[in-house]
Amino acid sequence: MVSKLPKFFTEDEMVSIASHPERDTLIGARDRAILGVFCAAGLRVSELCHLQVRDVRPALLFVRQAKFGLQRWVPISKRCQLAIQHYLAIHPAQPGDPLFRSVTGNALDRRMVHKIVTYHQRAVGLSGGVHKMRTSAATRWLNRGVNLQTVRVMLGHANISTTAIYLGVATDSMVREYQACLDRAAVGGDAR
Repeated sequence: MVSKLPKFFTEDEMVSIASHPERDTLIGARDRAILGVFCAAGLRVSELCHLQVRDVRPALLFVRQAKFGLQRWVPISKRCQLAIQHYLAIHPAQPGDPLFRSVTGNALDRRMVHKIVTYHQRAVGLSGGVHKMRTSAATRWLNRGVNLQTVRVMLGHANISTTAIYLGVATDSMVREYQACLDRAAVGGDAR
């Protein structure tokens, strides 16, 4: 049986979603940081909800409460780092506090995060929810040449066969490699 290919946002769509929230309000800064984490780190919604302030390092997030108990460090982009720093400057917290909080300081739950993501996706004319953000991150990494094993670790998959599903949608890098191979063959006279 052939498994259904995951749906994903293009890179431009991801940027559009992540850039939608207002930068200079508390809620906007928080939402930008949340969307930035989904785009940069491909976390599960439950993992994002359990992040604490102490889990943020320069260029890294530590995922403590992960599926299958697979704790891991996940790299994040400079843009994501800056969004988190900006949010924490507006809404300071202690190291053991939840990273993403309501304006009253309570940890966001899965339902609230789903609402935030859906709101910003719809505001830019898109839909798909939180999981589509995760598949989009994985697809982007593979298209940029990150190897499958590294993507498996970053996503926190226990089995590489789960990660391999993303190869079906990550075709940009395969096309580039194939074309480069054909171009080399044509130049070198190896084309048959």
